[in-house]
Amino acid sequence: MPSEVIEFAGMRFLITDSPNEVTLRRYVRNLQNYDVTLLIGVCDVNYDLSPFLNSGIDVKILHFVDGTFPDERLKKQWFRMLHENITLHPGTCVAVHCQSGLGRAALLVAITLIELGMSFDIAVNVIRSKRRGAFNEAQYEYLRNYQPELFIGPRRSGNCAVQ
Repeated sequence: MPSEVIEFAGMRFLITDSPNEVTLRRYVRNLQNYDVTLLIGVCDVNYDLSPFLNSGIDVKILHFVDGTFPDERLKKQWFRMLHENITLHPGTCVAVHCQSGLGRAALLVAITLIELGMSFDIAVNVIRSKRRGAFNEAQYEYLRNYQPELFIGPRRSGNCAVQ
């Protein structure tokens, strides 16, 4: 479980690997410590959802194939879930996991940061500072060429500072 949340433009994200039956209780406690109200899995989910639900953490599945990119439909679902969560639970954190927390989960958060106005290179560096080894070569190129299209936040001009 990572030790730091990624915060930008009023949104908070935690990128993680997938829990398993052995780590499940500790995983839920860690999510609670980060004030997570929504957990989104982008890989096959092979764990009991009830500990999350019983702890007030909603769980959604947005599966896409490892090493690939989300299609337009999935991105729209992702942004809809984020919008609903921030509307219902402002200031809370969204956790997103794939199998290892390095590919699909990191990719969705990077896309969101870019949509919110963060530059590609800063988004990649911020995520890699928290999830070393994030993004395969194809995902990196996808992000490098990504053009914001859904516009989910105010555009920022000038330099960005990440604290």
